[in-house]
Amino acid sequence: MVDAAADGRPLTVDGEAVDGVVETWLLEDRWWTDRPMRRRMWEVVTARGRAVVVHRDLVDGGWWRSR
Repeated sequence: MVDAAADGRPLTVDGEAVDGVVETWLLEDRWWTDRPMRRRMWEVVTARGRAVVVHRDLVDGGWWRSR
């Protein structure tokens, strides 16, 4: 579960506050098909020091934890 700010930046991941953003990038693939993939990826560090990668699916709007 990810809670995000209005600008899309993750604020919490699984109930843990996000202490910092390491990196963010846009991932686009399968644009030539009827099921394109478009994701905003975020590598963050939580308040407990956990490194987590989450992404927001820009097609359906859902959030997912990648690792």
